Parts: sequence; structure tokens; C-alpha cells
Amino acid sequence: MSRFMYVLSFFLLLLFQILVSQSIALWGVVTPMAYILFILILPFQMPKWQVVVLGFVMGISVDLFTGIMGQHAAASLLIAFLRTIIVSVIPTNIKFEDHLRPILWDMHFVWYFQYVLYLTLIHHVTFFLLDSMSVINLFIILGISLLNTVFTVLLIFVFQVIFFKPSSRY
Repeated sequence: MSRFMYVLSFFLLLLFQILVSQSIALWGVVTPMAYILFILILPFQMPKWQVVVLGFVMGISVDLFTGIMGQHAAASLLIAFLRTIIVSVIPTNIKFEDHLRPILWDMHFVWYFQYVLYLTLIHHVTFFLLDSMSVINLFIILGISLLNTVFTVLLIFVFQVIFFKPSSRY
């Protein structure tokens, strides 16, 4: 993907989050956070500091438009920081070549599912712990995080199927 496509992805996912996802409130609890897909699709070869800066910029942008003070930024910053660690922890037979991107079509389904699930769960648990500012209702927070994770992962997979195509191999 070219830089232009990453910039376009940034703005389209930000707009989707602000205009569509924030309006969705299933059972008054579930709000999918599709904007984290931007952090997930950044190239493997990108330096960690750039991923962290872009994750923070995406998170603070969502915070500014939704009126939430720093929760999206903190959660996005955390998953941007942990992304390379999660990639190294997930077992795979795939050789991370220059042309591969962390998208569904370039990686095996099981690997990609684990990658998306772990980072989304970390993001949501962080977000909702910061939202409650307490661990008194820890099981409720974890339940809400899990429900939001399920719907966010489903939405990310829908986006992957509709908007992304495999990288050219050679």
C-alpha cells in the first residue's frame, strides 16, 4: 500500500468511527471501535516509534471528535506499542517478507484472527478500565470489554473482506 492509501485509510476509518460507530449502541453497551484497524494494518517494516506515534494520533483524533479525554489515545498508544511483541509471540510458519502486510489475505486466518483478537482485547480492556476509573466492577468491565471485542473483531473482518486485497507477491 502506498502512503496515500494509509492516509486515506486513516481518514476513512476516523470518519467511520465518528459518524457511524459512535451511533451504534447495541444493548446500550456495545460500540464497535473500527478505527483500531488503522493500527493493525500498518506495515511490519515500519519502525516501532512511527507505529506508536500514528497510534497516538489516531486515538487522540477520535478523542477530540467524540469528546472523550484521552481514553482512545491511551488504549491506541498501548496496542501500537505492544503490536510488535504480539506479532513475535503468535506462532507462525510464515516468513515475514517485505511484500506481506498484516491483513487477512496475506496472513493465515488463524494467525490473523489471533493478532486481531489479542490487540483488540487489550485495547478494549484498557479503554473500559480507563472509562470506569475503578476496578470495583471488574467483571462487568471485562464483560463489556469482551462484548465490544467480539463486535469489533467481526467488523474488522468485514472491512478486511470488503476493502482489502492480497499484496502482489513478486
